[in-house]
Amino acid sequence: MAKKVLTPEQAEIKALKKAKRSQNWTKFWAIALALVLTIGVVFLGQSAAKDAVAEAVNGSNTQTGDTGSTGSTGDTGSTGDIGSTGDTGSTGDTGSTGSTGSTGGGAGAANATADAVKVLNTATAKAAKSNYKWERKCYLTSPIDVGNATGTLNDIIHKVDENASLDSVVGGFLGVTGGPNDPAWDDEVKGGKFTKNPKLKSDYLMKAFALTESDVTNCQVNGNTYTLTLKNCSNPQKDNGNALHHVTNDFITFSEVQKGVADALGSLSFLLKVKSADVEFSKITVVAEVDNGNLKSVQISYFMDVKSLELSVATGKGKGVVECKYSNFA
Repeated sequence: MAKKVLTPEQAEIKALKKAKRSQNWTKFWAIALALVLTIGVVFLGQSAAKDAVAEAVNGSNTQTGDTGSTGSTGDTGSTGDIGSTGDTGSTGDTGSTGSTGSTGGGAGAANATADAVKVLNTATAKAAKSNYKWERKCYLTSPIDVGNATGTLNDIIHKVDENASLDSVVGGFLGVTGGPNDPAWDDEVKGGKFTKNPKLKSDYLMKAFALTESDVTNCQVNGNTYTLTLKNCSNPQKDNGNALHHVTNDFITFSEVQKGVADALGSLSFLLKVKSADVEFSKITVVAEVDNGNLKSVQISYFMDVKSLELSVATGKGKGVVECKYSNFA
């Protein structure tokens, strides 16, 4: 029998239904995560945990609200390859270089850094109000590890989708696009709003820089290109009190993880609490092209080392990379 050819309208409806099912599976896995960690790790053996999860989830899949942050990694584009940067860890060089690559040391380096900070703060303030293209990559460089619960969780998830894993479930929460060579998540921003995916969180929008000289550990200027390395940040908040928040809102804080888990689990949130987190953001790099005071493009990248994410019944860890790029300013 010949394969049925769908009209464009039918294809779009099919894609929307598929996206909706993907969101429902994310909620399913979030519930499974809570139940396995609580029942499987603490109270029951692995076999009993699987039965308990299957029974509980079947009756609970409709109880959770729409998380908003998990189903929006669809549309793709392309950005530069960042896979050559290696493992994340906490190996970013933070305070050993106070000079720039384009000037010597001492007063010349300080002046170059001050000039670069001023140029970028001014240029991004103008550009953030315009229309532009946004691209983002996020991928894990070290598997998600929650100790003895890792294998159990993957067994459960594989029964739902043999191609999925704990990494992909957590990756949905983080906005993971897959890997260093995968296409990026992309959109167009007009009037301060995303056009393809209007429900994307506002943290992904470009912000006007608020850099200070003390944020910068290395500054290189090559013609119109500015390359800055910023200080490492441990558990930064979105309070303009750290170098990372001076250039972007696109990072996860402890309180956001707490709220995200609670929202995903809905009425079952009592089963799993996020107690503490220790996250190091390193190798924070800004590469910007500015021509006659006008921003042409800017790329922000960083390494994220989740050294410890303490849950009520287990402790997890993992590593990842985030890169976002803004260009085509109107």
